[in-house]
Amino acid sequence: MTELALTISRVWRGPKGGAVFLGKDPKGDFHKVVASEKVLSRPPRPEESWRVQGETETHPIWGLQIVASLAVPVVPEGEHLRRFLARNRAFQGVGEIRAGKLWEKFRNGLVDLLDAKDTKSLAEVVGAEIAETLAAAWEETRAEARVVEWLDMHGFPVRLAGKVIKLWGPLAPEKVEENPYRMLAVAGWSEVDTAARLMGVPSDADTRRVAAVEATCYRTISEKHTTIGEDELLRGVAQLLGEVRNGAESALKLACEDQAVVQLSMGRWQALGPHVMESYVQDRISSLVAAEFAPSGHLFWQVPTDAEVNALIGEFQAGNDFKLTDEQKQAVWLALTQRFALLLGGAGTGKTTVLKAVQWTVSRCEGTVHFLALAGRAAIRIQEATGHQARTIAGFLGALDRGDLALGGGDLIVIDEASMIDLPLMYTLLREIPEGTRVLLVGDPYQLPPIGMGLVFSVYAEDDRAPKVELTVVHRQAAETGIPKCAQEIRLGRMPELSRFCGVGKGVSFTPCTEADAQGLVIEMLSELGGPGVTQILSAIKRGQAGIQAINRSLHNLRSVGHEAWEGFAVGDPVIFLENDYERRIWNGTLGIVDGAYSNSFSVSWDGHSKPMIMERADLESLDLAYAVSVHKAQGSQFRRVVIPVFPSRLLDRTLIYTALTRAQEQVVLVGNRDALEAAVTAPPAPNRRRTGMGWSHDDACP
Repeated sequence: MTELALTISRVWRGPKGGAVFLGKDPKGDFHKVVASEKVLSRPPRPEESWRVQGETETHPIWGLQIVASLAVPVVPEGEHLRRFLARNRAFQGVGEIRAGKLWEKFRNGLVDLLDAKDTKSLAEVVGAEIAETLAAAWEETRAEARVVEWLDMHGFPVRLAGKVIKLWGPLAPEKVEENPYRMLAVAGWSEVDTAARLMGVPSDADTRRVAAVEATCYRTISEKHTTIGEDELLRGVAQLLGEVRNGAESALKLACEDQAVVQLSMGRWQALGPHVMESYVQDRISSLVAAEFAPSGHLFWQVPTDAEVNALIGEFQAGNDFKLTDEQKQAVWLALTQRFALLLGGAGTGKTTVLKAVQWTVSRCEGTVHFLALAGRAAIRIQEATGHQARTIAGFLGALDRGDLALGGGDLIVIDEASMIDLPLMYTLLREIPEGTRVLLVGDPYQLPPIGMGLVFSVYAEDDRAPKVELTVVHRQAAETGIPKCAQEIRLGRMPELSRFCGVGKGVSFTPCTEADAQGLVIEMLSELGGPGVTQILSAIKRGQAGIQAINRSLHNLRSVGHEAWEGFAVGDPVIFLENDYERRIWNGTLGIVDGAYSNSFSVSWDGHSKPMIMERADLESLDLAYAVSVHKAQGSQFRRVVIPVFPSRLLDRTLIYTALTRAQEQVVLVGNRDALEAAVTAPPAPNRRRTGMGWSHDDACP
């Protein structure tokens, strides 16, 4: 086993959080380290100091390297401290000159000053403002090192460090030492309980018994539910504690007294976190619906009369040379007169037309519409369709936090694809917007439910007390494709009649095949249907012969022959971005095409950007091939044609089939197992299986 202290000189990030890095030991010798995502709390940065443990091996291609079993950031010492302060991005404004002056004046005593947050002494060299920045960044650096060391010492994966620091900040070790079961927020019962027992927590401690109740509730949250039945809860607690039902009932009573859980009616329970969020969301929406319209913060806004709304709609129709349906007019009326409303509609029913009308009419009334979507690609689509700026919800919340937006009664927030919004995000959004702001949720309750826990949009879509309008008229251009009719059958849980695939055309077809044959068939169909950019493959699963990874790998190998490539991406490959990059305005789910590959980078033409963008090694963990993408990633997007492999999977259900189907504008090709398809269509959809505490009020909750 080799153990070294290294100053990092160069880092190559891996695609899933791991890294290969080069570092120099105190003797000046360089060492190459290979560290997986299981070992790292995060990839190292140049000039940082890290402690590394691992086995040395000789790779047949890359030569001598250390395969790390432990790699943790540590506080640099000696001359390395000067370079660390000068070159680490966390210490903005310090630079080489100021770092040199600090080292020259304090030498090794600089660490003690930083630990003590002695900004007065530091300010004598760098000024008061830089001294404050320096002390704060140093505290974060120290905290990270302490947290990583603590996690490793107590047997927790060091990759949890970022989550732990986000929850408890620099005091994380003290918080967890005080009650080790707080780690249940980021880790499972088995490893937390083992660590707690080793730290001296008795098996019959009240903290352990309460934690078992919380852990059982957390397990249901991981399955997207926000409530759990009492029998299921007691069985889970008894299993974790190794006790009979009476012992579990005693633990539940303790947890209730400790306010760790809350009892609802009909024998259901909730962890405190989901209960607080659901209660707030319900109360806020109820107040929006029930209160008189009394906007604040906008001098000129007044609710238009019905006559004024009709006149505005008439002007909009005349200017655009078409007529809105009665349903669409009702939707515009709701947006102009209600503080909270929902606009429901399936494929081809004209939701986008309504959004254009809403933006036009609200602006004529001197109000402002803020179009939001969860995914960046969906925001781009709204912007292209309406000609009005659209943001991701994360970008909107960031603008509010920075003070770039000031909302009031003249502002209407329109959230498209609202069925994708989970409980925590809706809770955050409603807490951030002021009381006078109006909200219109737009979406299709038959689409996929949120990836995160809970339901909001689907609940209010079913509640008659929420103002809403549903668009049901399919417009001619959409109806001609046959997709809306097929989608409507699936919506209702009926298996539609599907023809066999006969090449390029319109409508929905199905071709049976085995999973072993699916990959080749899908590849043939992609070529016949115009290739990437025209046709998108959508799948429910990542792994397996017909999964996303296998299809992407095969198509890359097939189509990259003779093309320049770099790090697994070749010219012509479709790619997808996997996070939000606000500086470059590339959003999670944005698609692009590789159009150049070079010695240390490649360029991508991203949707929504007029010029290719250079992507470097640091971007690799945010990129993936996109011949095939998940249906979740495609939600909110539109493609000319889609190909959908269908095989048995726990993820395959009616909402997934419906969502994938409605991503296509002209043609859908389903391939695979007909029995799996029919079972998915006819079984109850995923949202119906989620257990939540959402209702019109929480008056039935027990303290």
